[in-house]
Amino acid sequence: MAKIFISHSSKDKEIVDLFKNIILNAGLGILDNAITYTSAPETGVATGGNIPQYIKDNIADSDFVFFMISDNYRKSEVCLNEMGAAWALDKNVKPLLLHNVSFKSVGWLYGMNLCAKIDDADRLDELRDEFLEKYDSCPKTVVWNRQKAEFLAKMATLTQNNTALICMTPIKESEVFGLLDYREAFDNHLDLFRQIAKVLTDEMDQLKDKTIIRTKQLSSLNTQAYSPSQAKEIIMGSAQDMNQMSDAIDNNAPKLSKHFKAAIENAIKMQQCFDTDQDTKEENRKVLNSLIQSIISAKDATIQGKDVLSSMPSMIKSQIAARNRLAKGYSTLITVYDECITEATKLLKA
Repeated sequence: MAKIFISHSSKDKEIVDLFKNIILNAGLGILDNAITYTSAPETGVATGGNIPQYIKDNIADSDFVFFMISDNYRKSEVCLNEMGAAWALDKNVKPLLLHNVSFKSVGWLYGMNLCAKIDDADRLDELRDEFLEKYDSCPKTVVWNRQKAEFLAKMATLTQNNTALICMTPIKESEVFGLLDYREAFDNHLDLFRQIAKVLTDEMDQLKDKTIIRTKQLSSLNTQAYSPSQAKEIIMGSAQDMNQMSDAIDNNAPKLSKHFKAAIENAIKMQQCFDTDQDTKEENRKVLNSLIQSIISAKDATIQGKDVLSSMPSMIKSQIAARNRLAKGYSTLITVYDECITEATKLLKA
């Protein structure tokens, strides 16, 4: 049976109790000994227990981690520590928005289709479907439907009585950002960095393919009936290919540097939002080292492309100009990759 960790604010105990008792216990058949929920004595820390160690161990051992997102949750340093640990350990996270919480307030979670309202009937059914796929001990459908209906009815009552959570308003620009904000910015910038890097990689691959074709075309010219105009046309085509690559570098290299630096800055601020243990830091280092190695590989490919240019013979004016322009562009791109490696190293030391 699945092991569950419920990350929540103790101030939200009333609604989280209902979720644990009705949805997890009765609806999905999960026993209390498989649930870590510190606000209930039967699922919390034993008397005299080491609370930080207990939380760390149970997150690491969990199959699912539920984030009970609320204004109280966002203001809790402990909750954000738990969230950071779950993300760092690459757990199967299930963020649930409690009553009166705005989707705008959790931008990156909602944008990745991870976040759902706790009283969304369809998403509750999806949760049950996921459990059914992995485990074979869920209660019958008729039991699930009855428990789900009871839970939704109690949620509606909470809303009507206005005893639910206070609305979590979007952050103002003048306010200090928190973990969710930094994570959203980090994801956005890193995604843009990857998209731009892919554009440049695709352009380099296309240039390589075109160069092979141009070389074959030159080799196939009949040496006995050699026509300078034919050779010139092929070489001019090669110049156009190089200029296209240069255009891609000119348009994208500054963006590449900008978004990578922004991603790293937000990653550093994310780390500062919660304390990470040595094992988690070591895992983060492995991931970051992998990213650095991929950047180094891209840099090496660019250096090879530049070396190939230096070995090309000077044939016609337009080809010489295009070759010199592309060599300069490659140098710029190499510098950008060096800057990215430097910025990533800052995060390793943070």
